[in-house]
Amino acid sequence: MTPSVGDQWLESSWVRIEHPEAQECVLHVFACGAAVFHLVQPHEPPALTDLAVWRYRSYASDLPWARNKLRDLLDEDHDRIPNPEYVLSLYWLTVGPWTGDAYDTALRLLSTPSVLVDRGAPGGPAPLDGTVEASLLASGFDHPDIVSFGVRGVSTGYAGWSGVAYSSHSRERSLSIEELVTCELTVQALWCFSRQVQQMIEDGQDPSMPEQYGWRFLRAASSRLTTARAQETAQHVLMREAIMKTSGLAERLRAAQDALRESVG
Repeated sequence: MTPSVGDQWLESSWVRIEHPEAQECVLHVFACGAAVFHLVQPHEPPALTDLAVWRYRSYASDLPWARNKLRDLLDEDHDRIPNPEYVLSLYWLTVGPWTGDAYDTALRLLSTPSVLVDRGAPGGPAPLDGTVEASLLASGFDHPDIVSFGVRGVSTGYAGWSGVAYSSHSRERSLSIEELVTCELTVQALWCFSRQVQQMIEDGQDPSMPEQYGWRFLRAASSRLTTARAQETAQHVLMREAIMKTSGLAERLRAAQDALRESVG
């Protein structure tokens, strides 16, 4: 694997992986023990509802694929490979048919696509009637869990529990795809790490990690993710704050940190 370079405080390496549908697939393995697949999949859906349905249906294939790929790469017994739990979608909107308030609403819907899908349908996730999308685009849509991190005239950005949507209006002044992806990879890796600590507790164990990834590691990670850096742009700070809030990672890191501290106390 190739070690990540640049200002990466969370040590990791990466390798390109073949995926049956993605234009590009990169596996990022973090030294703390988390593995995250980054899939790049361009789409030109006829409607937001179609994209939302595809997103939920892809779970059925992408999660087992990730588990099988890890099994092959590690050459481990199938029963020892953990089950990937989550797929987070990051949407970079390049062009759309909406204008004015409808454009803003479209980004909100992208960050919370569940409102366009019947996830309990007998045959699996199914699209809601097309009038639902049309009505929401016409009347507007908001959700208490959606957090905005766009800047007027520069970008439109929303983060939610199930997705992040971003559109650049000024290429020179907006965030880059790389900045968004780097932030999400870090957040997802630490989310998985803290989830492992939680799983140990729920299994009745005293949680433990190698000393270099104990509670002090989590304390440092929490500080880096929640404290603004001196030379960060305002947009980058807003993005990080929005993603941290909607993912609930800050609370997870604190809980995992307390649990690991108690286990060595």
